[in-house]
Amino acid sequence: MLLRYFRNRNDHILWPAIRRRSVQLRRLTVRRVVRGIARRTGLHRVWIPGIRPYNLLQDNREFIPCHACGVNGYRTFIRDPHHQVVRCPNCGLYYVNPVPTAAELSRRVQESAAYTEDQLRKKEFFWRRAERLLNHIETFMPPGRLLDVGCAIGTELRVAQERGWKVTGIELAESSVRIARQAGFEVHAVPLIEAGFRTRAFDLITMNHVLEHVAHTPVFMREAHRTLADDGVLFLSLPNVHAWKFYFRRGAYAWTFHEDHYIHFSIETLPKFLQRHKFQVIEISTSRWLDFHDRPENHSSLFQAINNAIERLNMGIEIFCLARKM
Repeated sequence: MLLRYFRNRNDHILWPAIRRRSVQLRRLTVRRVVRGIARRTGLHRVWIPGIRPYNLLQDNREFIPCHACGVNGYRTFIRDPHHQVVRCPNCGLYYVNPVPTAAELSRRVQESAAYTEDQLRKKEFFWRRAERLLNHIETFMPPGRLLDVGCAIGTELRVAQERGWKVTGIELAESSVRIARQAGFEVHAVPLIEAGFRTRAFDLITMNHVLEHVAHTPVFMREAHRTLADDGVLFLSLPNVHAWKFYFRRGAYAWTFHEDHYIHFSIETLPKFLQRHKFQVIEISTSRWLDFHDRPENHSSLFQAINNAIERLNMGIEIFCLARKM
């Protein structure tokens, strides 16, 4: 009766829509339902038998040993044909294997307008972070020579320079390089291994969300070790693979598992990696339970309590690490 009423009143509008929906429902299959769920949950990047064919692409790629312990064996964690993530059975490090060859990586475009815009939009956040870092570092070493690898638009360089540091930057995104150079900073638009700095040139090297983008770490870390002073300090910030979200989303945790990240560290595996490359960890911790950029004090007491608890459990989304050259 009700259907007849709608057909009589709005037949030209409603009935075609009902017909289309009924056709869609008849075409609905288990396979399509699973695909839809996978897209909505982020699992579309993960290989599922019978739903996504899996053929590992190896063109312009090479297999590598574990970055942290050198073991060649691995267990596959994310079966993505374009970006397979594996886990070392010896030390537990997650990393991409195979990785693009050095020649292939050198051909990729370094420009990223979105990256530069993000740095400009979050400038206050990065300014506060640089101040907190230098406030802490200056409790055990005076201002000296600083190299910021991945300096972006030069926010940390400005903060350090105002505190008496002699600053140098490395950045590959052309639009960010232009902004940093216009501000008067010495910025090298080449990778660290091509910059040609003299031995023991810097007292402090900082790498904010850089190391996870490095596919071939041995030569990169050797250069960092060579250019750091004998009593110098290395600071790293990078995503924490064992953040609390990982235990809910696993391989679909997109904040760390995406296609321009080649290594995925935890607070257990990062010290092993650094020790292999002749650095000794001084301090290591995690920060933030969500990707917020204002002050924690601006949020509710419940938000702050959760954030503090997550950080105490070392399950924050970022790792902060200070290490000395061995």
